[in-house]
Amino acid sequence: MSRWRDLSVVVLATLGLAFLMACGGSSGSSTGAMSVHLVDGPISGYQEVNVHIQSVEISGNGGWISLGTPDKTYNLLSLTGGVSETLAAGATLPAGRYQQMRLILGSGNTVKLADGSIQPLTVPSGLQSGVKLIVSFDVMAGTTKDVWIDFDAAHSIQVVQAGASNQYILRPTIWAFDKVATGSISGKLTDAATSAGLAGAVVYAETLDASGNARIARSAVTDATGAYTLDLLPVGATYYVVSQPVLGTTTPKAYDAKASGAFALSGASPVFTYNAAFTADAATGGVSGGLTPVAASHQSDVVNLLQTLATGSGSFAFIVDSTMATVGTSTETYGFATVPAGAYSVQAVRTTLNSDGSTTTTTSTVQPATVTAGVTLTVNLGL
Repeated sequence: MSRWRDLSVVVLATLGLAFLMACGGSSGSSTGAMSVHLVDGPISGYQEVNVHIQSVEISGNGGWISLGTPDKTYNLLSLTGGVSETLAAGATLPAGRYQQMRLILGSGNTVKLADGSIQPLTVPSGLQSGVKLIVSFDVMAGTTKDVWIDFDAAHSIQVVQAGASNQYILRPTIWAFDKVATGSISGKLTDAATSAGLAGAVVYAETLDASGNARIARSAVTDATGAYTLDLLPVGATYYVVSQPVLGTTTPKAYDAKASGAFALSGASPVFTYNAAFTADAATGGVSGGLTPVAASHQSDVVNLLQTLATGSGSFAFIVDSTMATVGTSTETYGFATVPAGAYSVQAVRTTLNSDGSTTTTTSTVQPATVTAGVTLTVNLGL
């Protein structure tokens, strides 16, 4: 099960993003400080995702400023559910506005698969100068800015098939947050028939753009009691809590999807609660298909599964699942399993790294997908 997040209010840094520096520092004698922390969202299919971070830097008037040199390998999958690692603590820098950061990666990056085998995680040559982030942080003299970086592992690993083996390539998707300007939504998911908590369910905080298109802003997994917390949500935006729980692996149990009403987070009201009871659905099927043309080495594709769900302010097509496509020798495929029967749609999103370091995003036409019990529907997508 993989999860996707799109661009929006907070800072998104994807593979090789080009960036423009605009650090409007005040006088040279005025300094502030910055602390940087690393977190991650949920992902399945891997036991570990190990990334070696040598240093974290921010771009100032005179070039790159080192904030910290952890030179350490982090298992991203251990940084969920409120757990974090500090990459930089109180680093001094000139006061002003900063709009660029980067993570310098080292060697020895690996993934530990579900079967326990460990495979190398390849860092493309285009990332040797660092994983770039576009940010917008004001550092005031005499204060410390608290920055949190979400290294979205679920949408940072592309599988490329090569004969009987797979290659795992790092395609970083990273979000940076000014913690002071964020809020949270928390609650509990339960089984409508038994009132038991739904443990291990994935929960999303989603926003809608002016055209009604959904994007995932943050994701979480419920604990043993069914409780969840969607934190680091930038205030000034409206969020919907969305989930389509699928529990277990050997004999998965699926529940019909549900979306909350709108939660408008603000500085005055940054915290909300949403509890929901879900109905189990024994009638499940699947959706799979191919993508054309096949992604090149400088491209990566995500496919979203959407369903129209009712909220207190109307019905909207929300993302209920998302997966990175798998690139083969001459084909590219995706798949969603254990999907409750019903009407859905699918759409592919391709990110292309350009020669100048910028990225271009293209989307396929949204295709309808009606899921029938016991059947895996084939829907091919063109980009």
